Amino acid sequence: MRCPNCDSENSDSAKFCKKCGTSLKKSAINHESMINSMNSKSKGDNTTKYIIVALVIVAIVLAGAFVYIYGFGSNNNDSQTQPIQQAKNNQTAQQDDEPAQTQAQSVQSTPESSSMSILGGSFETGGGLEDKTYASIFVGPEHSGEKVTIQILYSRDGNALNNGNMVPKTVDSSGYINVRSSDAYKYFPDYAEINLYDNSGNLMDTQGVNLNPSSGTQTF
Repeated sequence: MRCPNCDSENSDSAKFCKKCGTSLKKSAINHESMINSMNSKSKGDNTTKYIIVALVIVAIVLAGAFVYIYGFGSNNNDSQTQPIQQAKNNQTAQQDDEPAQTQAQSVQSTPESSSMSILGGSFETGGGLEDKTYASIFVGPEHSGEKVTIQILYSRDGNALNNGNMVPKTVDSSGYINVRSSDAYKYFPDYAEINLYDNSGNLMDTQGVNLNPSSGTQTF
């Protein structure tokens, strides 16, 4: 123990300084108190350090959990959800396409006019040679409303009276196709050639009709 007065070294059990006689009891008490105080302070500092370290560790753990849940976890959920959502979108798109495909197949499988035949009809010529000629071609009421193209070539003694225009028509509710010649003829026709086409220009039926070269209505 050192003397607080002369700084001489004394034994720990000495009560007075061997050099200057200063009492060492009070100094020892003060020295012990100082040591205890330093030890307490050290313990307090260590406790504070432990608390700070613990708080830092807790903060790091919480930050890691937050990043995992809202970072990596979100990415994983997106990666798992995207294929499912893509499959749903593909399925929806496929379902949306099916009606259009079905409709297209329906249009392709159903022609604008089904195959039909010339079943009969009549021709009507006027009282004068310049009157136009009327033809009513019967194909059957089951074809009512179907669109066709018809061509009638008129001739007299083997000589053509017209060019045979292609005329688009619609079958009426009674199953007739009514056609009027575009021009009046100088002679009454004695022959008519009927060509019946569907709306796409495919020939469905043809028929030749011999006519009496006079006015009136003639059936065939």
